[in-house]
Amino acid sequence: MTTEAMTTLARSPLLLPLLLLLGGCALTSKGTPMEIRYFSPESIDAPHARPPLPPVARLHVGDLTSSANLRYPIVHRESAVELDLYETLRWTENPEDYVRRSLSRALFGDGQLEEIVSGAALTLDVEVVAFEEIRRDNRHLGRVQLGYRLHDERVILASGVVTVERDASGASIEPVVAAIGSAMDAATAELAKNVVTRLRAR
Repeated sequence: MTTEAMTTLARSPLLLPLLLLLGGCALTSKGTPMEIRYFSPESIDAPHARPPLPPVARLHVGDLTSSANLRYPIVHRESAVELDLYETLRWTENPEDYVRRSLSRALFGDGQLEEIVSGAALTLDVEVVAFEEIRRDNRHLGRVQLGYRLHDERVILASGVVTVERDASGASIEPVVAAIGSAMDAATAELAKNVVTRLRAR
């Protein structure tokens, strides 16, 4: 459009507001919004029923917390000292919620432990230290780390850290999520075994 034509349009009292409106739309238009994707590490298959075993003890699951960086954004790391968050990939729940359900199945699913919510019993406190993807030597792994303390009202009877890594079958996020879920179930199973062993010894 020539300069004369633009000047003519600008002088028109009807066209000037239209030009201002079109210019404002161009300045305030937004870019393409980010597509947020949500994932769950829990298997959709029903857990296998296990035959009941003689009860060992009563147990109360106390505090189950997670590290400050473990929230809805999925975490990945490429070194032992650096963590990063995926910008558009999220868990559907906080990692500690997944761990609580997996741990409950591992502890009480076979009847060896009786779960109680009040009264005299030993207490198990758990912290989810890691719930993440690891990239190492062109491999993608799922890693879950759980710290725990088994105690009564006076003393700590057992404590430790359980760490499990599982290889992902591919580099995309779906197999990585499945690997994290597999690592979680293995870690809670190992933690439950440690607790039952300590209670049997007691």
